[in-house]
Formats: sequence, C-alpha cells, structure tokens
Amino acid sequence: MAFSLTSRHLELRGSWLVAKIQKPDSSWTLARLNLNEHLGNNDGEFDVTMDRWYNSAMDWSCHLRGTLLCAQLRTVAGELAPERRINLDMFVKNQDGSLEFQKLSDSLLLFTAGLTLQDANRLRGLVVGRDGLFYPSELNLDENVGNIGGKFEAGERHYSRSGRNFRLEQDASTVKLVGELMDFDGVYHDAEIDLSDCVVNQKGKLAFFKHDEDFEREDWTHAIGEQIPIFGDAISGLHQGKENENVFYYEIASNTNSTNATIGVAIGAFIGRALGSPVIGTALGAGLATSASVFLDDRIAGLVEDVQARSQLQEATLGRYVLETLRDMLADDAAAPAAEVLAAALNPDIDSWMKSLVAWLEKQELTMPIPTDLSLHALLSKVLKQLQGEPVEEWDTALQQLDDAQTRASTLKLQPEALPEPEPEPEVVPETAAEEASEAQDRVPELQAEGSEVPSERDSQAAKDASKTPTSPEDQQQQQPPKTAAASSGTVSTRQSSDDGGAVARDKASLRGNGAACSKGWHSVFGISAFRRSWTRSKQPKVTTV
Repeated sequence: MAFSLTSRHLELRGSWLVAKIQKPDSSWTLARLNLNEHLGNNDGEFDVTMDRWYNSAMDWSCHLRGTLLCAQLRTVAGELAPERRINLDMFVKNQDGSLEFQKLSDSLLLFTAGLTLQDANRLRGLVVGRDGLFYPSELNLDENVGNIGGKFEAGERHYSRSGRNFRLEQDASTVKLVGELMDFDGVYHDAEIDLSDCVVNQKGKLAFFKHDEDFEREDWTHAIGEQIPIFGDAISGLHQGKENENVFYYEIASNTNSTNATIGVAIGAFIGRALGSPVIGTALGAGLATSASVFLDDRIAGLVEDVQARSQLQEATLGRYVLETLRDMLADDAAAPAAEVLAAALNPDIDSWMKSLVAWLEKQELTMPIPTDLSLHALLSKVLKQLQGEPVEEWDTALQQLDDAQTRASTLKLQPEALPEPEPEPEVVPETAAEEASEAQDRVPELQAEGSEVPSERDSQAAKDASKTPTSPEDQQQQQPPKTAAASSGTVSTRQSSDDGGAVARDKASLRGNGAACSKGWHSVFGISAFRRSWTRSKQPKVTTV
C-alpha cells in the first residue's frame, strides 16, 4: 500500500515493476516485482485474483502513468479491449526494502469506502472489485440481523422493527451498528454489533457471512504502519485522528525533508479519514506528496496578480488532482453513483483537522503552497459534484486564467536586443592631402587654358595601384628624387617663357610625375583625377597668363 511514497525512479520493464525503494534504515535499494505473477486478465479486464495478464496484453500498450498500470488486454473472443488501468499504490507495498503484492482482502475494514447507514437498515458504501476499482454496493441488514431480547443477533431478521436511533460507528478495527432495541417487556436497551464479524467484501459486493468461530480481525492501522517504512505509524495516527497530531507532522517532515510532502501526506490522510477509506487516503496522500505539479510555486502563482484569484487557482489545482485520482480509482460506469455515496459519507470535521496542520506550519515558519483558509470540505464537495457530471465554473475560470497568464508570459518574454550596426566612420583625409586636392582643383583651369594635357583615368588608376604596392626602404630611397630637383621641377616661374612647350612639359611633370616614384597616389577632385607628390608640395602663387 502506497509504495510510491518511499520509492523513486519507477519503471515498467515488460511485466516487471522496477524501482528504488527506501529501507527502514533510510538507505535505498533496487527492488523488482513481477506483476505477471499477481495480476490476471479476466475477459479484457485486470483481475487481482488471477495471474499472467502480460501473456494476453499488447506489448506496446503496457506502460505506467504515475502509479497507474495501463494496458490493453485481449478478450475471450481474441479482440483487444479498451485500455484498462489499476492503481498499484492500492496493492503494492514496501515490506522492509522489498516490493510485495497485497491480495484483495474480504475484510470490511480495508478495501471499502464511504460506509453509511440508510433508512436504519441499509448498509451502503464503495467496495473494491476484482479489477482493483471501487464499485457502489448496498446490503439490507434486516435480512441478516435481528433483535433477540434487546440485543442484536446475527443470522436473525428485522431488527429495525423493534428498535430506534440506529447509527454506524467506525474505528480502526470495528464497524459497529449501534442503536436502541426493545426487549420482551417493551423496554429499550442500548445495543451494538460489530458488522466486520459478519459482513465481508465478496468480489466487489457487500455480503453477509457468519463466522462459526472467532477469527483474527485485520487492523488496517497496523497494515499501514508495516507497509510504509520509517513514518508509517505517523500516517496511521493521522488516519485515526489521535491526539498530539503535531508529533506526527514533525515525524513526517523530518523524514521527508519537504514541506510539500508533509502537506500532501496529511491532506491525503484527512481525506481518507473523512471518506472512511484508508486505501483512498494513503494512495491519494502518496500522489500528493510525490507529484510536482499539485502545489504551485511562487513563480507560477505570481503570474496571477489578484490575491483572491490566486487563492482560487491554488484550490483549483489541488482539486483537479484529487478529482483525477479518484476518477481513476472508480469504475468507469459507476463514477456518478460512487460520488453520491462518498458525498453522503463526507465528514465536515475535515476543516478542523486542516486548521491544525496550518497552525503547525505557521508555528514552524514554513512556507505554505496552499491558502491558509483552504476548506477541504468545500473542495471535496466540488470534486464529488464534478464526478456526478456538474461543472465547477470557478475552477474552470481559474485554470483558464492560469493558462492565459502562462501564454502571455511566454509571448512577452523579453529577448536581448540586437546590437545596432556600427556606423561607418567618416574617412579622414589628411590635411596635406586636402591641400593637395585644393591646389590640383585650382590648377586644372590653368592647364586647360594653357592647352596642357589633363591626366587620364587610366593613368590615375595605374598610379593608384602603384601606390598600394609595398616597397622596400631601399627602393623608396632609389625612387625618391633629391629635394633640390623636386623643388626646381615644381617651381613655376612668374615670367612668361618664350618657350611654351617647356612650361607645358614642366607642368606635366609636376602633375603626372612618375608613378613608380610616387608614394601617395591619385586623388579624385570633382571627378577630375589629379596627382602630386607629397614631398614636392609647397604653397606657390597661382600662374597668371600675361
């Protein structure tokens, strides 16, 4: 029972259940259990009283969904039945570090839920069937219990005709029918009978069975304590409602080292106690303690800004998990009547139990992932209402708000901005080059007036390519003309020379020069190429025509 509470890394390998489980000394060990030896196939349904289910199952359909074993089994006709499920937390136990399968018991104390007394003589409740699911069942006690001299007597009939104030009282080891019965003189006497002595679970139905002699009753509290190592006794104490519950909370918290696990186990015990089912309580508590999506963390809850809406969302998330777990434990065609049975048995004192847990958490200064004013009675009433087919609009609205908030947060998630492309730096023309270009612009009209040849684009490109060619220091020294020669060739006389050809030649030499001897290159000024050597540049007066 509730093996997952002390297990991790659950796997299904063929028909083998494999997991790491915790031993009583808190160490962990690898354990395996062959489910093929404990579960069978009854015409396409799981059967806990048979074996070899895996022999008639489709391999690809066998898988675990949490602690639910799911598979498609073949019917007697050879056809595949729809997928079936069984909650292994109801039958598999951790027995001192090894996995063991617990067979379905006929005891009225363990595999039942929501036992109530209707109309003074009808015992009604949920009973686990051979397929591992709960079914509603009813038994007329008047057909098997009578009144003999003011006392209940099993095997007799019609006790309700001579009695009054009948009720059902349950504890860990008994299910008592209590009332007042009339004796032969007409006097009423207090009377009681333990129904667990004569009423059993017979393959998913309540049935009368009178034992001929005394027998050993099965105490489910001992079963919980033995099947859940380390803190099983604390869980059993919460189911029974014993005093000093704070001790049980502390024991669970210190061994699980988790606030969420402590809250989950405690809420499961409260629900099981309120519904009168230790099986439902332990299985539900194990799921709440080990599931990561039941209790919202601050990051997700923070997506909803409104405090009231956030509280409603936390209740809806917890309620949805309880609803899905209960639905998987109920027979498909019996969910609505089963929910009706559980609603009639629900104990309203569950809210006072919850308040004691909240008070302990506040005293320990632990963060609670649930609202402090959470009403488990209201939550379970809504869950049972949904099982009967009635929607709970406030939960649907809260869960839709969460989905919208998560979508909005994902859409508006800030991405790092792309760095802007660097702007191209403006080309800085050296001052000497700018002066050279200005002088060249001024000299172009003069050359045109004198009929001198303006350098062509081909010459400009050749000079530009030559200027990019790296040269050695020796070549630069050979190519560099003497300063005196450069100065004499670059000087333009202000006197009008009688030989125009000589002036034109000097101007050509000054403008075109020798590409091999130039280290600067051509400069384009308003589309007209001009070239000068940097070392021959000197401010000269403009040439005027006389």
